[in-house]
Amino acid sequence: MRTLLPAHRIYFIIALLPWLALLGWLASVSWFLTDDAFISFRYVRNLLEGHGLVFNVGERVEGYSNFLWVLELAAVWGILGIKPEHAAPWLSVIYTAATIAALLWWAWRTPSLRCRGLTAWLALGLVCSSATFAVWTSGGGLETRQFTFFIVVAVVCLALYRNNQWALLTASLSLAAASLTRPEGPLIAVLCFGWFIIQRMIDAGRPRLDWRELAFLIVPFAVLIAGHFLFRYAYYGEWLPNTYYAKHVRPWYESGFRYLCAAAIETGLYLLLPLAAIALRERWRQYRDGTYALVLLIIVVHMAYVMRIGGDHFEYRPLDFYWPLLALPAAVGIVHLGGWVAGQAQRIRPIARVRILSSPPAWALLLFVPIIFYSSAMQAALLFEGAKINERIFQIHIELDDETASWLRSAPGMPALAAISNDLRASLVQQNVNLRFVEHREFADKRIAIWQPYSNMERGLIPDDAVMTTATIGIPYYYLPELTVIDYNGLTDATIARNPVTHPNRERQMAHDRSPPPGYLKQRGVNIDLHGPAATVEQALQAEYAMPVGPNLWMPFESDDPEWVSSAFAGRDLIVSSDYNAELTRGNTPAIRSQFDVHLVENRLIYVKEQCGPNDLDAAFFLHLHPVDVNDLPDDRKQHGFDNRDFYEDSIIRLANTCRAIVLLPEYDVAEIRTGQFIEVDGGYKHIWEGEIRPE
Repeated sequence: MRTLLPAHRIYFIIALLPWLALLGWLASVSWFLTDDAFISFRYVRNLLEGHGLVFNVGERVEGYSNFLWVLELAAVWGILGIKPEHAAPWLSVIYTAATIAALLWWAWRTPSLRCRGLTAWLALGLVCSSATFAVWTSGGGLETRQFTFFIVVAVVCLALYRNNQWALLTASLSLAAASLTRPEGPLIAVLCFGWFIIQRMIDAGRPRLDWRELAFLIVPFAVLIAGHFLFRYAYYGEWLPNTYYAKHVRPWYESGFRYLCAAAIETGLYLLLPLAAIALRERWRQYRDGTYALVLLIIVVHMAYVMRIGGDHFEYRPLDFYWPLLALPAAVGIVHLGGWVAGQAQRIRPIARVRILSSPPAWALLLFVPIIFYSSAMQAALLFEGAKINERIFQIHIELDDETASWLRSAPGMPALAAISNDLRASLVQQNVNLRFVEHREFADKRIAIWQPYSNMERGLIPDDAVMTTATIGIPYYYLPELTVIDYNGLTDATIARNPVTHPNRERQMAHDRSPPPGYLKQRGVNIDLHGPAATVEQALQAEYAMPVGPNLWMPFESDDPEWVSSAFAGRDLIVSSDYNAELTRGNTPAIRSQFDVHLVENRLIYVKEQCGPNDLDAAFFLHLHPVDVNDLPDDRKQHGFDNRDFYEDSIIRLANTCRAIVLLPEYDVAEIRTGQFIEVDGGYKHIWEGEIRPE
């Protein structure tokens, strides 16, 4: 009975499985969505609903730079009914699998490759052990891994099949797809074209070109990219996307240099690039093959580009395609070094007598161990330390020290590398550069949990002339597609995107430098500030206004224009917080009389202060609820004997000179309520005023 595959290939496939399992595990630990992805998702929604590729209905501004990704997500939603927030991460997984397949094909089909199976195994190990590569397997909902796939396919086609016109056509279409996915695609395409021209002249041994080959490689790319530029100008009135104007302030080399240095230390680029150079030297010396020169050319020039723009808001997102491109050359370099060491070992008679010590594969594996450790261990430490964080913290910095990574720092040289990495990452995060995936994950998860109920909101309830401004325009406004939203940093607003930035680079914040010109927000008619949805009117009336927008769904909001609110929401079931609270407290004697009067009305506490000034809100509010039965308390509060419901100024509604707050009491029976205001003094707390209530 014949087997479908020879035994050695079956063994080879089995040997690959641990690497693939490792990547799957790392990817599951770092699975995340990011708020930024929902900007594109809103464009997808508006396109499918017939409004066009716009963020705000009626405003043609290209606030995305991933045209092909947006069209793909629209197709998946429109045809298969899978929403972008569910489709995008799994599309990235598909592109990851395809990228790995392309890498293995490259290794398996490279002519005259020494120790082919071992080299492919080493290459896959370098990719799959990279926590940075794993982070972008789900991609946060972004287009990162799609871009990587198209770049890898183009390079593999040029490396293996540059004599084949159909392969050149595939490379051309792949480079075009990459350029429609990320803005740096055309730069990489030009490098590929230049390398191909030189390599083909070297192959032919004369300075002449086959113009048909060039036509297959360049013309399809040029036609598609020119068509996209023409579409952009016709549709948006600009040759470049609005994101370019919003994000590009001036060159930011100092940040870009720190970003690349941090990447080199954390991901082992300082090892992978020299190994690739060794492989290039060997392949060129033996076969006049400059394929690895293309890899190094792309990466070095792209690093110069990354340095100029200052790096990226996300952890090594623009560098994602480096790892699969470098994996094979680095593996070839390891095998070559293993052969050289084996050759040297054979000259030493005692070692030469031990067969395994004179084996090139054995030495290659031996060299691979420290290389993979120093290129992946720091990434892994940062990933797992980050994965432990489950609360929203701005500008997260993970310190690799004896407490968090003692196992890592025990390796030779690692304490120094970790110290440099700590300093670089700490300085970058202060300027919104190189933020870890966990920060985006926690931010997105919490915003989705808060804002997703608006997806059940009835359409047509938000006034057509309602305008809001915010600096984070992703998740909430995907669920509120009818609301006109002005991005405070100009990503989706052409005027703000072109407002000059005068502060120096040392004061910049990556992708958050722009701000509205004086008077612009008033000119645009900003008149509303929506809050997250509420399930009850009491919860909704933590804001100034509340309106029912669905079953058990309320829309709280603030506005500085009461006349507009009265007009825009006329005839709707709008509730004004001050009227509601006044009605509740009318005829009710305050249970506490102090700086704030505190009313106990049914299951709610209402805090009221007339003639309220800014100083009245300087102190935080404490609220301690002592239950009749301590077993009713949450587990983390039972040891204290009371429930802590402290709140702060952002829970206070200010109308004219009156401050009000409403707090719902828990469902369990309360024996005593202690409340008041406090300030922190010398590491302790001082009560400004306090009182107690004993419900009947």
